[in-house]
Amino acid sequence: MKFSFGTMLVVTLVLASCAAKDTPTRVTVRVAEGFSGVLHLRPCVGGAKDPVVGDTQGNADISPCPLGELEIVVLKGGRTVYVRPEDVGVSRAGDGIPVAITATVP
Repeated sequence: MKFSFGTMLVVTLVLASCAAKDTPTRVTVRVAEGFSGVLHLRPCVGGAKDPVVGDTQGNADISPCPLGELEIVVLKGGRTVYVRPEDVGVSRAGDGIPVAITATVP
């Protein structure tokens, strides 16, 4: 079976565009066992620890500055909770840099 140059070019471009998708930035946050509510994360803070430790109100600083997709993993009393993407909100400045991140923890 012989393919034309145009067909091969299209196939190559489609495969390259699929492979170019960035993996989400993963942030791990440790909270108290009884915590449930909204995490308030301040991104782009140099020297922030990993995993991040949230205070009793759910506030924490993170070092990543996620420009694309963001995945939040919560360590809560020996359990791992993955926050659903629809429960994560990222507020961005006019240039696209994240300035605040919220995540609802059940």
